[in-house]
Amino acid sequence: MLNPLFYWYTLTNQKEDLKMVKKFLSLFLVLLFGLALVGCKDETPEVRELNLSISGLQQASERVFFTTFVRLFEAKYDATVNITYTTQADLKTKIETEITANNVVSDVVMVDTANMRPYIDGNWMEDITTVVDDLENRTITDMFDASTSKDGKTYFVPVSFDIYISIYNVAALPYIPTTVDVTKNDSNVITKIDAITWEEFAQWGANIEAATGEAKLGFPMATAGSQLLYPMGGMALAYGSGSYPKLNDAGALAAWNRIAAMAAAETILPEAVLSETNQPTSLLQAGHLWLSFGHMGPIGTTYASAPANYVLGPAPTAQATGKAGSTAGAWTFGIVKGAQNREVAEDWISFITDPEINYLYCSGLGGVISPIKEVIDQLGTSNTDKIMAAGLSVLNSGATVTGLPTYLYTDWNAVKEVYTSLYRRLLTGVTLTQSEADAFQAQLDALLK
Repeated sequence: MLNPLFYWYTLTNQKEDLKMVKKFLSLFLVLLFGLALVGCKDETPEVRELNLSISGLQQASERVFFTTFVRLFEAKYDATVNITYTTQADLKTKIETEITANNVVSDVVMVDTANMRPYIDGNWMEDITTVVDDLENRTITDMFDASTSKDGKTYFVPVSFDIYISIYNVAALPYIPTTVDVTKNDSNVITKIDAITWEEFAQWGANIEAATGEAKLGFPMATAGSQLLYPMGGMALAYGSGSYPKLNDAGALAAWNRIAAMAAAETILPEAVLSETNQPTSLLQAGHLWLSFGHMGPIGTTYASAPANYVLGPAPTAQATGKAGSTAGAWTFGIVKGAQNREVAEDWISFITDPEINYLYCSGLGGVISPIKEVIDQLGTSNTDKIMAAGLSVLNSGATVTGLPTYLYTDWNAVKEVYTSLYRRLLTGVTLTQSEADAFQAQLDALLK
């Protein structure tokens, strides 16, 4: 039995401002009204189902939050949704098997832009061009059209996207280099980092170490679900690396030796600490990390948990190029070819891209960016709105931003392992030579299809 009060509790405990609460309240009342109408029906309702396969939302908290939106959808469209959570690799195998066996069970899949190429090239997805074009009161970005479309046909629609930003513990502010561009309030307290270079980032860490004797920066490097190659890749792009992933060109080598220099200055946390997690959230909340560059979702979660403890900033730039760098990707939904519940699947596409629903969805995931213009145009000053704004500022700054060409490699996890090996080498604090970088690149090249 649906318990609406549980879902009300779930959303209001995301610690968002009154604006978000009011928006959910209106949807909550619609939900209650819809349930009342369903309860008043005498006739047996038509069974409407949707089989939804999700390859994202791997955290338990994300899944609880996502369930909220599924329940709203069920009430609005009088449908039952069956959710399957799976890995990227397993979802690909599942859909390929269903298509090959002509036994399609899945209706809608959630896939990120880095992994959707096989779905489109394999002719596993329905053409939803008309479905997307007919959506009203929303303008969806064309930023990811190269991934979601082919030959003028649309196969996936983005519902959120992300980029890398920075976050700083307020305890670090007394040690900030005077050259960093900041915003201050009327009390002369820093409230935002407007611009920072990697050189200033490194100096900030050195200042902290000199004053406290502690290292307070570093990229998390747990091997399970490793995310290390993304902040490292963004840093290399900032220094002018010509592509991603790339380990041995001049820009990449400059970035690696910036990391090695920070390690030599004893400003990077020990490997034993960094290996505990693949995202900075727990290290930030525990106070181990004071300076961090990472995915805006986990950073947004950290910031929203205690906004008075942190200030936000953009992706750092490299002094030599004047540019920031970041990887970026979108999460999308598409309808599987031959889906048995096509009508309900189209309803889902309409629902999750509705501007009010999509705002709540992106906010609840820590403030990842909505791909819908009507959402972006209405951003305010809530904690998650600030996260979205920080990500948008990176995009609008002329940063070098790239997607993830996972389809070019036989095993993306093996690519991650190469980056982990490289990072472990850099933590020795010894300058990386060109020949060493070439050797790491050779390992990467061996993984190309």
